[in-house]
Amino acid sequence: MSRFSLLFLAACAGSAADNDVITSQCPEDVALFEERVWEPVVEPICTGCHLEGGVARDSDFLLDRDDMLQNLRAVSAMADQILLKPTGQHPNGHGGDTLFGEDSPEYAALAFWVAWTEGSCDVPEPESCGDELLPRRVRRLTHTEYGRTVADLLDVDASIAAGFAADPEVDGFRNDAEALVVHGLLADQYRVAAEQVSEMAVIDPGCTAGQTEAACAQAWLEDFGFRAFRRPLAEDELAAYQRFWAEVAAADGLEEGLRWGVTAMLQSPHFLYRSELGIEANGAYTLTDWEVATALSYAFWGTTPDAELLTAAEAGFDATTLQAQIERLGNDPRTLDTTADLVEVWLLLDRLATVPRDGLTEELRAAMAWETRTLVKDVAADDGQLGDLLHARHTFLDGTLAAHYGLAGTGRVELDGEQYGGLLRQGSVLTAHARPTGSSPVHRGVLVRERLLCEELPPPPANLDTSPPPVDPSLSTRERYEEHSANPECASCHDKIDPLGFGFEHYDGLGRWRATDGVHAVDDSGSLDGEPFVGLTELSAALEADARFRTCFAETWQRHLTGAEGCAEDPGDVGLTEPLFAMARGSGFAQRHGAPGEGDSLAVGQRPELSEPPDVETPPPDAFTLTISDDWGAGFCAEATVTNTTESAWTWEIRESADGTVNNIWNAEVVADGADWVFTGVEWNAVLEPGASASFGFCATR
Repeated sequence: MSRFSLLFLAACAGSAADNDVITSQCPEDVALFEERVWEPVVEPICTGCHLEGGVARDSDFLLDRDDMLQNLRAVSAMADQILLKPTGQHPNGHGGDTLFGEDSPEYAALAFWVAWTEGSCDVPEPESCGDELLPRRVRRLTHTEYGRTVADLLDVDASIAAGFAADPEVDGFRNDAEALVVHGLLADQYRVAAEQVSEMAVIDPGCTAGQTEAACAQAWLEDFGFRAFRRPLAEDELAAYQRFWAEVAAADGLEEGLRWGVTAMLQSPHFLYRSELGIEANGAYTLTDWEVATALSYAFWGTTPDAELLTAAEAGFDATTLQAQIERLGNDPRTLDTTADLVEVWLLLDRLATVPRDGLTEELRAAMAWETRTLVKDVAADDGQLGDLLHARHTFLDGTLAAHYGLAGTGRVELDGEQYGGLLRQGSVLTAHARPTGSSPVHRGVLVRERLLCEELPPPPANLDTSPPPVDPSLSTRERYEEHSANPECASCHDKIDPLGFGFEHYDGLGRWRATDGVHAVDDSGSLDGEPFVGLTELSAALEADARFRTCFAETWQRHLTGAEGCAEDPGDVGLTEPLFAMARGSGFAQRHGAPGEGDSLAVGQRPELSEPPDVETPPPDAFTLTISDDWGAGFCAEATVTNTTESAWTWEIRESADGTVNNIWNAEVVADGADWVFTGVEWNAVLEPGASASFGFCATR
């Protein structure tokens, strides 16, 4: 049924209570409904309001967790509205606001059941990851990538990007390809940063004996542009940068001209954006070798390709050379940093830098962040698996953190695995997911449900008081949060959250182990979807055995690398870096989907053969005349003529000593450059053929 026919039905039909229950021509397959509709959509999204006692208890759509047949019939009875309400398209609105879009998996699941209710009894195969093609597009560098890239290109401090307006966060990721746009503020920050970088950089033209300055500059600009754009400069691009250099160098010298060339290139879209468009052939798009090199480098190292990778791209990748580069990149220590970046993004550990916590000093924040980052890199360096990180029996401490935990030793410290040890017992994780004055089973349960299992929770019902229960010294944390399971409006979500969060209760809001919670002995028993566990050792084991956890880790890797939601299958026992290598080695790494004729990549071609650049065009002495037509002391007006006395076309530019400030000009443009005026033509007279002239005039105040 089309969206428009559904709208018509919804507008004209009464509620399910006013009409006969819709009877499907297909069987009431409870198991199919539970697998395809209830578990992925209705239970996690709709039960928050539509249970007995929920905020939508008086609506015609009522669910019951203990009666799946009733739930099937309730959804079928609402077939004329079930797609419209949660997508915000129903004429009467939806009390729960818009919950998902038409291109979402949730919409697809409900659309399947609408079709089933209407008699289409075909059961599609469960969605899989298909042909393994990764999301590809033109992507702006993140601020982290920008900083690392300019550092590698020009040996400057990578923190140059620290002052940029923050990249938008989407689902905890700051590399969402669609969200990374260049707005006005960021464009100005790019300009300032480009000027600062070019001033900080040590630029050595490397001119050889007998080489003209123009030839020397051409070679330097071609090489830097090749590295900055991550592909060869086209001949017209190189010529444009050469002309720009010549204009600056004529007044300020060789190196200053090169600095301004750097400034211009660092503001170019070809530097700021990564191309992943490919070339169309036989109905598909294949990334060019330059694009493959760039994609590999940013995937493994988070920065621009090095000389060896660019050389391999220039020669052209084949299966052998591509795999050799993947192995080389993966064995570089920078891949360990990328893995640590991934874990920080996955667990939202950037919050550690800003969360308010009683007793959390800057030194302690830094020590916690360093502990987790160092542990991740250590496990990954030993080809460790995800389970090895969950159950690690060692960590890395400085004096500040050792004192905080009450442990002896610094550097690598062996642990008993009871009080401390493993990813979930890290101070960074426990502190980032807590309350300002204590632990929080809600925050920590949400961490497991949304970040470790990749199960998005629906927003709380409107007008529901979501503030934590008041602190009562006579009650344990578990007792204070019992209201969540007693209140039907809360239970639909908190039954998924709190039993997970209670497993963390041996740890306070700063990640320190505790035997008691106030006057009560800690009870850290919990459950994962009904399966009981006690404490973080058993929770870690339950997660390791859960396909959702392993799949979530692989999907997080993919989103971290591509800047877009993707698809991953359960990888089984998975190494920390294995999803990265699997994507790079996959047949779909260098492919993308695309409509015919939608455009090819600009990252093509070979580096140009350099020849002696033409001399900078300067006008002969008799090519310019300027006549004062009116002078009243405080100002004057003048008429000027420019003549091309050369034998080729000339894009003219005249430099004249300034005598005040130009306040009116016609048939030309002028800019002030130090003590000079620089005159250039307008659109219709900027280029003069041999023997042609252009006249212009201006007035100035002294």
